[in-house]
Amino acid sequence: MPERRKKRGPMIDFLLIGLIISLTTIILVIILSKDDFKFQKISASKETDTNSITSNLSTESSAFPGIRIVTDVSNDKRTPFAIHYPETDNKAFNDAVLKYITDSKENYLSSMKKNKDKEAMGELNISLETFPYQKHYYSFVLTKTLYTGGANPDISTKTFFINHETGKLISIETLLNNDENNLSALATYVRKDLQQNPKLKEDLFKDDVIKSTEPKWSNFHRFAIVDSSLQFYFDEYEIASGVAGPQTVKLPLSLINPLLASEFQIAMEKPTKPVNVGDPNQKRIALTFDDGPHPKVTEQILNTLDKYNAKATFFMLGSRVQYYPDIARDVLARGHEIGNHSWDHPVLTKLPLEQAVNQYTSTFAEIEKAINHKPTVFRPPYGATNDTINAQIPIPVVLWSIDTLDWKHRNAQQLLPNVKNNIHNNAIVLMHDIHQSTADGLDAVLAYLQGQGYEFVTVSEILPYRQK
Repeated sequence: MPERRKKRGPMIDFLLIGLIISLTTIILVIILSKDDFKFQKISASKETDTNSITSNLSTESSAFPGIRIVTDVSNDKRTPFAIHYPETDNKAFNDAVLKYITDSKENYLSSMKKNKDKEAMGELNISLETFPYQKHYYSFVLTKTLYTGGANPDISTKTFFINHETGKLISIETLLNNDENNLSALATYVRKDLQQNPKLKEDLFKDDVIKSTEPKWSNFHRFAIVDSSLQFYFDEYEIASGVAGPQTVKLPLSLINPLLASEFQIAMEKPTKPVNVGDPNQKRIALTFDDGPHPKVTEQILNTLDKYNAKATFFMLGSRVQYYPDIARDVLARGHEIGNHSWDHPVLTKLPLEQAVNQYTSTFAEIEKAINHKPTVFRPPYGATNDTINAQIPIPVVLWSIDTLDWKHRNAQQLLPNVKNNIHNNAIVLMHDIHQSTADGLDAVLAYLQGQGYEFVTVSEILPYRQK
């Protein structure tokens, strides 16, 4: 028996050792495979957290028929964004807009992921402006402001111009009737505007301006019709240094009207003089009121004018018409003339020409939007103008011959004496419909003038009788 156990001992030991080695190998394989799986799973989870940014997406109706506004916002601490874009019932348009939005967002998140400074904070903001034109068209201007860790943002613009009824995207080729001669003329206007802009004198990249304004369709795909101008957008650093920022060229539609396809043209109106001029010796006077409309004072003045069956001219500020369009409509409805008095009353001669003209064009558009009627005369604030500015104004530029100084004395009792002391036939009288004292003193002025046999007319009606 003892000899038999000795013979079996080595074999059993060998089997046991082999079994232990096998079990150990299997256990090691299982442990390593589990750890590897666990590592891969963690890595994937981290990557998912980077790309899966939580955002709040909402769609709301807008003040523009058929246009919905989509908002996509994320408050992620490192990669926040706020995006606004339009949506219609037209799939092709929606797809085009969404591609731009998606590409912008993905590029932003990808850039932040690759940023070596993991503490750097980014930001993406895409804002939307909507501009209706005539009855069937909308311009959408999307401005993208992008931070990816640098001190200054990158600012760029994307535009879409559509036929609202059909949903069709309209290109610059369609706008210019697919005529390359029209394109060449347009390119000349845009280049000239940039080269003559005094604000860009030191910052313009001259060679880039030439290249970016060559008469190629691709150079003019970022455009919008805004109020009474066709606007073209150039991104930051595209044609000028970063100090100048992005640039917008605004061409009055009245200037480029012949270049547009007929369906986009505006109706051109020229001021006409009365064919039948009345008695030159008839006493007549034009009462004018500046700086309104005012919700209380203007209404009181209108009631006093009605009492004497008197007509007047109201030179309105665009910034106030924007707030009180109903008052502007009431002025027109009561038979009075409405004039343009700039947007916010600056000294035009102290502004660059482009800004001075914009004071006129923006107010022109705001008045027309409010009353569905074009202003017929223009009065520069403070009477400050020059031949260069006047040459850019397509309607009569009118000052005054009697200043009541109502803006200075603010005394209802002083209004009439200042008129009496300066009265003359075919006078244009300056007052302001933002001062309560003017409204309170007007009745006495009208009673006196009517007693003296004066006929109350508008500025446009009195101009033919005044010496040029």
